[in-house]
Amino acid sequence: MENTKKILMISSLSCLAVSCLMLILAVFGVQVFDGILLRILLIVSTFAIACGLAIGELSVIQKNKILGYVSIGLLGVSVLFALIIFCSSILQNGGVFVKITGTFSLLSILFIIIISNYIKLGKSMLGLQIPTYIVLILLDLFLILLVCGVSMFEIKGMLETFIILIILNVGLLIATSVIASKKRNSQDTPKVKDENNIEELKIQIEVLKNENEQLRKENEELKAKLK
Repeated sequence: MENTKKILMISSLSCLAVSCLMLILAVFGVQVFDGILLRILLIVSTFAIACGLAIGELSVIQKNKILGYVSIGLLGVSVLFALIIFCSSILQNGGVFVKITGTFSLLSILFIIIISNYIKLGKSMLGLQIPTYIVLILLDLFLILLVCGVSMFEIKGMLETFIILIILNVGLLIATSVIASKKRNSQDTPKVKDENNIEELKIQIEVLKNENEQLRKENEELKAKLK
C-alpha cells in the first residue's frame, strides 16, 4: 500500500509539474490552448488530479474497503470518460457525452471528498462537517448546471454567489483538513509513547539480567573462597 502511494504521489507531482510548465509557456505566447497541446494539457492535468485523489482513497480503503473501492471505481470511470473526450473529436464538437461526463465526474469528486473527510473525522466535529458538505453540494450543483449549458452567470447575483461558494469551500476544506491532521497526530501519539515505554522496559530488563549475572558470578566466587 505504501509503495502504491509513493507511485501515485510521484505521478501526481510529475503531471502537476508538466501542467504548470505548459501554463507558464502559455504566458509567453505558446499556443497551449489549441490543438494537440490542449489535449496533452487536459490529459496531464486529469492524471495529476486523479492520482492526488487516489492517494487519499487508499487511506480510506484501509478503514472501509467498500467505500474506498467504490470511490476508486468512480474515479477510474471519470478518468476513462475524460480520456475518451480528450482523445477524440468530441472535445471540439461537444454534445451530450461531454455533459454526462462532466456531471458524473463532479458527482464522483463530491462523493470522494465527503467520504474521505468523514472517514478521517468520523462523528467528531459534525458542526463543521455538515456545513462543509452542504456548501460542497451547492457548489457542485452550480458547476453541474454550467456543464449542462445553463447560463448561470447571466442571472443577477450568480457570479457573486459562485465566488462566495468557492471561498467558503476553500476555507471549510482547509479547516477540516487541519482538524483531521490534528486528530490523526493525537491518535498516533499514544502509539509512540507505548513504543518508547516498551523500549525502556527492554533496556531495564537487559540491565537487570546483567546485574543478576554479575551477582551470580560473585556468589560463585564467594562459595569457592569459603571452600
